[in-house]
Amino acid sequence: MALLLIDDQGHLWDGASRTLRASFDSPYSGGEFSDYAVTNLGFIAANAYGGSCQVRLRPDFITEATHNSLKHWLSSGRIDRIVLSWLDTEWHHEMLKSRDTAVARVAELVEIAKRARPNDFLAHAVTAEELPESTALGILLRYWERLSEPEGHPSLMNLLNKALGNRYVMVGKDQSTEKMVFREFGGGLFNHYEAWRANGIGVALDALPDHEYGQWAADAYRQVLVNGEPRIHDVDAIVKWPHIGRTRMRYRRVIVPMTAEGDDSVMLGGSIIDNRIDLRIGLT
Repeated sequence: MALLLIDDQGHLWDGASRTLRASFDSPYSGGEFSDYAVTNLGFIAANAYGGSCQVRLRPDFITEATHNSLKHWLSSGRIDRIVLSWLDTEWHHEMLKSRDTAVARVAELVEIAKRARPNDFLAHAVTAEELPESTALGILLRYWERLSEPEGHPSLMNLLNKALGNRYVMVGKDQSTEKMVFREFGGGLFNHYEAWRANGIGVALDALPDHEYGQWAADAYRQVLVNGEPRIHDVDAIVKWPHIGRTRMRYRRVIVPMTAEGDDSVMLGGSIIDNRIDLRIGLT
């Protein structure tokens, strides 16, 4: 019996690959890792034995690249009997008599999952106690009152630059529409979608290519605007980008209220990519 894993970029891996497990800093091995990868990372696992195989997947997590790789793998093999195991709130198992039937059924499940996307956007609030006091973000949360005063502004900007570099945006509230809109982009954000980014100034956050993700992000900025205090969250989001399909993004998000030319509705937001963040353990 051979175990094949298809990752969230559509790459095929031997299920016993130590390189793959190491890249996710996983303590699991063999079947444990494949179970975790299917349930939490959007992988597809296939156990093949002769002309039969079992395919395991979670339809609401897999990306377009992963789905396409599965279709190609099924079409290129000599598999006649397929057990399809798929997860929503529980595992379901179906016996399918042909590759074409399996391809069609997976496509149907993925389409259904697109209409209902539970747990796509997860966030965990990070407190000052969880951050070392010597770090830029630790100082930011502990000494916000002092840093938010006019004389603290240079120190605040120095801390934000250390923590975020060019991975930032300036966001403000449009007074006519009440929507949160982009005011400025740092060079490190949305650079994978340059065509949209080039015309993004003045665009509402909920007009992002993934509308639901944009609405969710706008709500986070709106909360900071109301509370007037910085917020830091660990984020684990499944986002749909037009050029790559559904993909998982894990990052630490920082949103800080700012004052720009007398406008107190401006915020600086940024992110620190961190693939160690995993808020999906235990989710079903």
